[in-house]
Amino acid sequence: MKGEKGNFLNIMSAPPYLLLIFIEDMKSYIRFMKLSPSTSKQLKFIASAALGATLYWQWQTRQSVHYANSYSFQLKRYSATAEYPNLIRHSNLMAKYLTPQLYAKLRDRITPSGFTIDDAIQVGIDNPGMLSRQYFGIVAGDEASYKIYSELFDPVIKARYNHASGARQYHDFDYEKLKYPTLDNDNSNKYILSSRIRLTRNLKNFSFPSFCTRGERRIIESKLEKCFQNLIQNDEYDKKYTGSYYRLLTLDERLQEKLVNDGIFLFKPMSMSWLSSGIARDWPDGRSLYFNQDKDFYAWINQKDHLRLISWSKNNSISDLKIVIKTLFDGLNLLETNMNSNDLAFAHDDHFGFLTTCPVNIGTGLKYNIYLKLPNLAKDIRLPTIIKELNLNMEEIIGLDDKVSDDCIDISNKDRIGKTEVEIIQHVLDSVTKLIEMEKKLESGEKLDKFFHS
Repeated sequence: MKGEKGNFLNIMSAPPYLLLIFIEDMKSYIRFMKLSPSTSKQLKFIASAALGATLYWQWQTRQSVHYANSYSFQLKRYSATAEYPNLIRHSNLMAKYLTPQLYAKLRDRITPSGFTIDDAIQVGIDNPGMLSRQYFGIVAGDEASYKIYSELFDPVIKARYNHASGARQYHDFDYEKLKYPTLDNDNSNKYILSSRIRLTRNLKNFSFPSFCTRGERRIIESKLEKCFQNLIQNDEYDKKYTGSYYRLLTLDERLQEKLVNDGIFLFKPMSMSWLSSGIARDWPDGRSLYFNQDKDFYAWINQKDHLRLISWSKNNSISDLKIVIKTLFDGLNLLETNMNSNDLAFAHDDHFGFLTTCPVNIGTGLKYNIYLKLPNLAKDIRLPTIIKELNLNMEEIIGLDDKVSDDCIDISNKDRIGKTEVEIIQHVLDSVTKLIEMEKKLESGEKLDKFFHS
């Protein structure tokens, strides 16, 4: 009996597809042998127990690891060695950490929505990347991707953001804590041109844009439309968020051109990395945008992620820096209130924070840009070193004539995870103060020696 019990427990712990086969075989055996009622009842009990174990096993693995379903196992597939991608010429982070052994370990796993490791890494296979840029080369298809393929996601995220495997992501949206640059009243505005802040989010329990179907994408859009319509109609902030919501499929050419000129239109992602990730499928079906009356707060639905919220200002005063941040977080709070009323929530994890399609935005999903006019510093050959020491990103600003502006720089936070929202924004604001101080030193003919480490 002890041996029989051990065999029974082995059956109970088998993968679901084997248990289902066992149940069907048991039913056929009962019908064929025409067993006595008592024996038949015992065997049916075993079959029912097996089914119960199957359901429990499936629930339990939702909390940890899924394995490829029976259909996947029946497909004619080559070995892991034969299917391992050729990454010899690749320099992205995925290629650095995906060994043949790790690929063999992950390739038979599958998320609840059906996303595989091959789906996750295809973007990095198609786009090798460059040594000078730490491109991730991997995307998530749903929130479960980060746990089921954690052996690959964890090291690539740690390599980029130094977020340890046991670390927790904390959040702080209290913008009243922020301290803004204190500059001379007579000329402070000549350095700060404008600012822009955005948040990236995905909805819980839905596939991300890299893997969702047409129907699922339309459902996501419909649910978010309802939330934005409620925001428009029940604005608690002096009509700040009263505005319009449009599906891209319904936009006429005149309105589209106006939104393009206003700088808020939702364009189809055209880079090879985004196209091969699958996010642009069926464009513009299921894509929408919202904007308030002032067009300084807007949202993109189902572009690279389910939702992107943006607040911006072209005015160059310190007070506008405050307004841009306040507008974003007040709008987020109002939207989440409407989402809660509709049983919606953002995809979130205690370890990684807010979960995004590409790990580049994971954590806070926050990117804060400030556009600065620094004629002297912008031409200084030490500027890249300064930006690196400040732990910032810097992008070129393209003018209306498509030429790079030599006097201006666009800085933004490099960190997305490992710090709170307030900490990230404060770091950018403090860096602006330092950069303007450097510019003033150069204006007066002084040296910048004190700003560099010896």
